[in-house]
Amino acid sequence: SSLAISSSSRAESVAVCGHRAMVEGDGCHRIAAEHRKSLVGRKMQAKSPNGRFKGGAQAIMKCGGVLTRIEVHGKNMFYFFGQGSKVVVVHVHFGLAGAFAVYKGEEPAVTGNIRLRLSTVDNGTPLVAHLSAMVVKHGPSSMYDSLTAKLGADPLREDATCDTLIKACSSSKPIGTVLVDQSVVAGVGNIYRSEILYEAGIHPKQPSNSLTEAEIVTLWNVAVKQMQQGFKTGSIWGTKNGAFCYGKKTSAAGGKVKQFAMGGRSCYACSKRQRLDAKRPVRQAKVRRSGTAHLEEMVPAVKAENKKRKTGEGLAVQHVALKDDATRAAALAAKKRPSARK
Repeated sequence: SSLAISSSSRAESVAVCGHRAMVEGDGCHRIAAEHRKSLVGRKMQAKSPNGRFKGGAQAIMKCGGVLTRIEVHGKNMFYFFGQGSKVVVVHVHFGLAGAFAVYKGEEPAVTGNIRLRLSTVDNGTPLVAHLSAMVVKHGPSSMYDSLTAKLGADPLREDATCDTLIKACSSSKPIGTVLVDQSVVAGVGNIYRSEILYEAGIHPKQPSNSLTEAEIVTLWNVAVKQMQQGFKTGSIWGTKNGAFCYGKKTSAAGGKVKQFAMGGRSCYACSKRQRLDAKRPVRQAKVRRSGTAHLEEMVPAVKAENKKRKTGEGLAVQHVALKDDATRAAALAAKKRPSARK
């Protein structure tokens, strides 16, 4: 029996109108969740049946073959083998097809697209895993750091926030373009784009800088909700019977659905629920630049202290640690001055 989730069957199940659907973030998180239970901590032998991951399989064996950790960032999966300086990270991106299955019963025939075969060699329940994917690469832990640094917030990671999305909505780019930019939101694909924007009531072509922060937060919340439902149910439609508007002529709200190209992919919007407001004013609020390098020359310490003395604030209200010759001279002069209260 298979313990894991075949991402190829997931991709085929959500193919609509003849289009193959890329494996989206929730599908990757489901695989990781199963493999954390069945594979993490297990010592395994690694082979590359089709020879396309021979170097990676050898690296896994050299580091000891123990799977210690799995991380997911959007559509990217990272399997960590070994510990300390010997860690080998395997990066997996399924693309439009592929599968990562674990078998504890009879092993099926190894097909020509299997890049990595793992088999347990410890005292636990015997397991065999087959991996086929568009991208299967290996490298040190620094590879993981460099790749994930380029990715945005993943709605299914515990450490995710919507800060990156809010910051990205400062240009006139359509929100439908921003939402599938993996450097902004990692894991949202073409189907989720249409479904999330439909539920949020926002037209895909709406300029992102015309959305209020409250609308952007709502959009993020909808993305989190839908992807959590996809993760839990194993269906991109979640608890619904089907799509809100993706691939449809009439939406769930009864409105006419318009189909158009966006970023080379088909996008869908309900004319009743999602109306493009081209005249909507641009959101003026901007995130203030942080840091100090761009500021003008700062006020000298003695001038700042003298202002405190003149206003009667005193130097004890805010401890000032910056001192120099000028502040020392001013402090001595202040002691010699007669008190105004006498």
